Amino acid sequence: MFIPLGTNLQGAHRPLVVPCLVAVNLVIAFGSALLARRGNLDLGALLEFGALPWRGMRWWQPISYQFLHDPNSFTHVLGNMIFLWAFGSVVEARLGRLGFTALYLVGGALAGLLQVAISGGSAIGASGSVSVVAGAFLALHPRGIVHGFWLLPPMRVAMRASWLLGLYAAIDFVNTLLDVSGLRYSRVGTIAHLSGLLFGLVVALFLLGTGILPRNDFDLFFLLKQWRRRRELRSAADAFGVSGADGAVARRVARGSAPEESERHRTLRMTIAAAHRERDYVLAAQLYEELLGENREATLPAEIQLDVATEFARAENHAFAAQAYRRFLERFRSHPASDDARLLLAAIEVRRLGDKRAALLTLEPFREQTLDGARAELLATLRAECAAETQR
Repeated sequence: MFIPLGTNLQGAHRPLVVPCLVAVNLVIAFGSALLARRGNLDLGALLEFGALPWRGMRWWQPISYQFLHDPNSFTHVLGNMIFLWAFGSVVEARLGRLGFTALYLVGGALAGLLQVAISGGSAIGASGSVSVVAGAFLALHPRGIVHGFWLLPPMRVAMRASWLLGLYAAIDFVNTLLDVSGLRYSRVGTIAHLSGLLFGLVVALFLLGTGILPRNDFDLFFLLKQWRRRRELRSAADAFGVSGADGAVARRVARGSAPEESERHRTLRMTIAAAHRERDYVLAAQLYEELLGENREATLPAEIQLDVATEFARAENHAFAAQAYRRFLERFRSHPASDDARLLLAAIEVRRLGDKRAALLTLEPFREQTLDGARAELLATLRAECAAETQR
């Protein structure tokens, strides 16, 4: 069992809704247990009033069930509140207090309704609501790190939120299949867990996709965007026989310094950046080709420069692809993608432009550097091709 203590992220504002929800749930759980022990409260009547049943449902119960937990075990409420505290603060900071409250209560209600509809029983607990929050966290910060403890064996660990939530989702999925098949009865609202996680993920993605919630460099859309760019770079590598190389693209835009530019050049740069933001790489490449025609030293920010060079390569515009990769390597020598770009450039020079001297010059920095895996194999192949060309 894993106990999350928090994440590596902090919201811009101090949370208010999350502490209130945690306090209300704990007060109800411990307060009702204390009153029941003193004989001042009938727990059966409380559960009948607030739990979410399959038949005879009352209008408040899709909400009230979220604040009731197993009276025979405090681990139920404590586990839910620990997860809510770990993930909720960051989500509340992004959605705002009203938005977070609506997501929590509405998502929890829908998760509970689906649970009782499929299971045919009743439901209590905040598990569905907390799963909604976790799903939203996954969309907003898929690379977030969760810090906590494994109980068996006891150790302090840190892991990606996506891995942790994926592990719990897989466990819930297996338990759901076992429950539905009748092989066992876990007495856990796994359907509420899974549906809540999916609901929170979909709602957060909808808010990001429609622009209601501003996107940033940490959300799932950005992660998918980076993955797509890396795939395009690898595709370009394959097109030039660079199969197996680990193509990579910049994770951040590195702005290049340039001498005084004319108003037209600045306009071209801004238009290229706008086309890149809209993922119109064809237009961005065309505009950069125009910019190079007027200023052969023009270099774009690292991320844009790579994508434009890749677009030239895909369009088989070999001369401009080589020029764009050269500008990238001259300006961003220590960039994480520089090795891949250098190998791509050498492949273009020797295989498409037939310029073995330029390819050898491009590969010269690797004499003082050790590559591994597919990169090392590609380097050896390119050097052999250059040598064969030289012998001819």
